[in-house]
Amino acid sequence: MRTFIMQVKNNFMRLIVRNPRFFLCDVAIPAGFYVLFTKVMNQGMPASFNQTYLISMAIYATILSSIITVANNIFTDREQQYMRFIDVSPISRGSYYTSMGTVLFLLTLIEVGIVEAVAKFYIGVSFPLTTWLAILVLASLGSIPIMILGVALAFCGSSDLISMMTYMLVFPLAILSGLWWPMQMMPTWAQHIGKLLPTYQTSVIVNDVVNQKSWSLTATGGEVAWLVIALVILISVQKIKRVQQA
Repeated sequence: MRTFIMQVKNNFMRLIVRNPRFFLCDVAIPAGFYVLFTKVMNQGMPASFNQTYLISMAIYATILSSIITVANNIFTDREQQYMRFIDVSPISRGSYYTSMGTVLFLLTLIEVGIVEAVAKFYIGVSFPLTTWLAILVLASLGSIPIMILGVALAFCGSSDLISMMTYMLVFPLAILSGLWWPMQMMPTWAQHIGKLLPTYQTSVIVNDVVNQKSWSLTATGGEVAWLVIALVILISVQKIKRVQQA
C-alpha cells in the first residue's frame, strides 16, 4: 500500500503539479468559455443559463482531460521507456495503471471544482452544498468511459496520429452532445447522434439531479453501455498491439 501511495504521489506531481499544460488546456479553456458566454455573450439567454452552462463546461473540462491528457501522457510514458522502468521496479503494471487512473480521476475532480468555483465566486451561481457536490461527483464519474477511450488512443500509433484522433473525438463530443450550444439548434440527424454519446448521458443525469427530477434510467443505462464499449475497445486495441509486436 505504501508503494502504491508513493506511485500516486509521483504521478500527481508529474501529471498535474509540474504540468502547466494541464492548467492551460484542462482548466483555463473551459473556465474561460464559461466566463465568456455568461458574462459577454449572454444576451437573450434565460436566467437559468448560468447554471446549465456550468454543467456543460464542467463536462467539457472532463472531456479535455479524459482524452487529450490521458492519451498523451500514457503515450509519452510508453515512448520514454517509463514502462520498462516499471517492469524492473517493485511496481507492477497493474499498480501503475491503477495509480494513473486514481490521479486522472483526481484531475477531473480538480478541474470540475475550479469551474464550479468560477461559477460561484465570479458569476454568482447559487446552489446548496449538496448540489455542488453532486455536480462534482457525477461529472467526474461520467468521464470514466471517456477516460478508458483515452487510454485506448495511447496505443493507436505515433504522436501525430494520436493528437489528430484526440481532437477528432473531443470536438464532436462537445458539439454534438450540446455542451457548446443547445442541441435544438442542430439538424435532426445531429441530434440523434448526440443523444447517443456518453457526454450527453452525463449531462442528462447531472441536470436531472440539479433540477431535482427523477433519475434517468435511460441515461444511466447509456453510461453503463459506454463503459462496456470503452473496455471492449481498450482490450481489443491492446490485443492488436501485442500481435503487432510479436
